[in-house]
Amino acid sequence: MIVRTFQHIPGVGPWREKDLWARGIETWDDFPPVGSGAVLSAKQDDAARARIAEAREALAERDLRRLAALIPQREHWRLYPAFASEAVFFDIEADGGPGSQEPTVVSLFDEAGLRVFIEGRNLRELPAALAERPLWVTFNGGCYDIPVLQRRFARFPAPAAHVDLRFLCRKVRLPGGLKRVEEKVGLSRPPHLKGVNGWDAVLLWRAYKQLGDIEALRFLVEYNLYDSINLRALLELAYNRAVEELACRVPALPVFTRGDVLYDVSKLILSLGPTRRDLGVLRRVRKGALQAV
Repeated sequence: MIVRTFQHIPGVGPWREKDLWARGIETWDDFPPVGSGAVLSAKQDDAARARIAEAREALAERDLRRLAALIPQREHWRLYPAFASEAVFFDIEADGGPGSQEPTVVSLFDEAGLRVFIEGRNLRELPAALAERPLWVTFNGGCYDIPVLQRRFARFPAPAAHVDLRFLCRKVRLPGGLKRVEEKVGLSRPPHLKGVNGWDAVLLWRAYKQLGDIEALRFLVEYNLYDSINLRALLELAYNRAVEELACRVPALPVFTRGDVLYDVSKLILSLGPTRRDLGVLRRVRKGALQAV
């Protein structure tokens, strides 16, 4: 899809891009050479060829940051097939009131597998982990997840490109929050996670933080992991819908099925044992309960 993109050319938006496709100029290679007559206009054609050459070079060099800078943000979803191996899907949970959100659990899903970062344990390692991947995929992350993390960390990386699925889903007529969109496209969750929401995530975190309840933490981590895992399938479904609506001769992406990672989810959740601090919380709670008897 990326080599069929012409919106990086000055003066070319969605309508003019479709007009180029309709005229048989479907890829960068199809753009006529100098001396073939005006395509856009005598003035624009030279700029178009220069932009196409720049984009072609960036793609050949796997320079995602340079390529993303050429293409409008709304079209960054087109970059995914070429850079899928460099993508990271992530989601955060947070505690606190409006304007003072503090990240509690963050899960990452990429080609290497699953990782979870937890406040009070290893959350400080999150910026370095995110910096490893230049293409970030979130749902509403531009408005929520990334700003929350930027306030939490004095030094926080910036991606070369960011695909916010909230806006791509709206583009392909899938409005609403993540759980609502999942239901519309048939991305189910285990029965015990259905109906769980953001406020439940806050309560689970507080149960862990205040009482040292490891089962509450495990439940919260599992809930958060499914958010990140489902983002990949959702991106691939939305990509296929967007391509279909553009009527491009582009093959559909195979849609990820989470069966391959469910064992990793279970293993990761079971590995979350209590820390020394957690055991200290339990001792204090138990002591207080005994004194109250």
